[in-house]
Amino acid sequence: MSIVRKLATDTAAYGVSSILARLINFLFGFLIIKYITQAEFGTFTNFYAYAGFLLVALTHGMETAYFRFSNKEESREMAFSTSFYSILSVVITFVLLGYIFQDAIADYVKEPALYVRFFLWMMAFDALSAIPFAALRKQGRPIAFAALKIANILFFIGCNILFFMVFPMLDIALPFTKVSNIFIANILASILTFLLLLKQFRQLKLQFSKTLYKQMLIYAMPIMLVGFAGMINEVLDRIIMTRLLPFDDITNKEQLGIYGFNYKFAMLVSMFLQAYRFAAEPLFFKHADKSDNKQMLALTMKYYTICVCLIFLSIVLFMPLIQAVFILYSPNSAAYFEGAGIIPVLLMANIFLGIYFNISTWYKITDKTYIGALISVLGAIVTIVMNVLLVPEYGYWGAAWATFTCYFIMVLVGYATEQRYYPIPYDYKRISGYLLAATGLFLFLHYVILPLSWSLWANTFAGFLLLSLFAGGAWQLERKK
Repeated sequence: MSIVRKLATDTAAYGVSSILARLINFLFGFLIIKYITQAEFGTFTNFYAYAGFLLVALTHGMETAYFRFSNKEESREMAFSTSFYSILSVVITFVLLGYIFQDAIADYVKEPALYVRFFLWMMAFDALSAIPFAALRKQGRPIAFAALKIANILFFIGCNILFFMVFPMLDIALPFTKVSNIFIANILASILTFLLLLKQFRQLKLQFSKTLYKQMLIYAMPIMLVGFAGMINEVLDRIIMTRLLPFDDITNKEQLGIYGFNYKFAMLVSMFLQAYRFAAEPLFFKHADKSDNKQMLALTMKYYTICVCLIFLSIVLFMPLIQAVFILYSPNSAAYFEGAGIIPVLLMANIFLGIYFNISTWYKITDKTYIGALISVLGAIVTIVMNVLLVPEYGYWGAAWATFTCYFIMVLVGYATEQRYYPIPYDYKRISGYLLAATGLFLFLHYVILPLSWSLWANTFAGFLLLSLFAGGAWQLERKK
């Protein structure tokens, strides 16, 4: 099917930027554990968890609304301008209010006001780049999209290498703290990206359509609610963990640092999902009215599941080797791997998030976004309740299982609503089989192979055989298609 091949090609193109950029950022998180404490890593984790919430508020669903209305003849010309002006007005308000209440915000997050000011500008430029980036996706320019994303992250990493490694070697003292330096590097990278996107503003028109804005806002508000609920599901645990844990502030930040470190492994699935989403959303909207749309959605769901199961196994089956490499690089990382047991739980949670994204396509292309909002609110309630109940008793283990339960329930409810309103012939038996097979292979390694106390290389070879078994089985089942 040519559409599926198109999706695969675009996913790979967007993946070059999305996965490579986030992979470099992912590795950067591991790099800096040699230079910052667990508590400082907790501060870093805490602020970047808030970033997800704020980006949803600042963009308020206008990216998806832009895709929807730029595909309509009557609103195609004004969709870019209307969506960008909407975000610009929210960003200006956000920065002004942030400066007015910076001391109160600093007291609430228990961090210096300087961090708050840095954070405001970082979020502002990231939000202003959202619609220009969406325009590149709409234009089908994944290479330009990839180049800008990679430039952003490389500049960010380059600045941090200067701050953490080069300047100390040259005995150059910086006036800010280590966490401040990370913020400064991010701000500089965000400004650079915004400047590189200026060509997209040729689409910007001076006039403003109130009628179109109202239509886009009505469409976008449920999307924003979905985004907020999604952020609750994704990052609330990191925001409230230090307030739920029963220890002192430093110990709580250290526990958050351990959780944030191990969560980064689960982000590998999230990286693939982001690349897939960048390619899938414009394509799904474009082909929403095609006769074979449901068959396309069914196939892409199955192939997505195979890919993320391979990612899952590539991490959990080689975790002994991964830990050995990190400890060789920095013996301090052994303290972070105290929480390594949550990695499989969080990986599978993110797999279910991707499955839900596939299921949720139906309400976006049928303009029934309110149903997605209700499901996301349900997931948010599950996340909040389970974190409040489990984190004080079980720490980051409670947060990990809360995340998994939330996404699993959202998949079940999403499937039920999809079957009622817009039934898609997903091959759930085959999909479930792949998920169970991946889980079974991990459990076999963990409870049968590892207790035998073989050498590191023997365990690694066993992991390679199990991974090959899954990949070979999937190939045999799917190769004819």
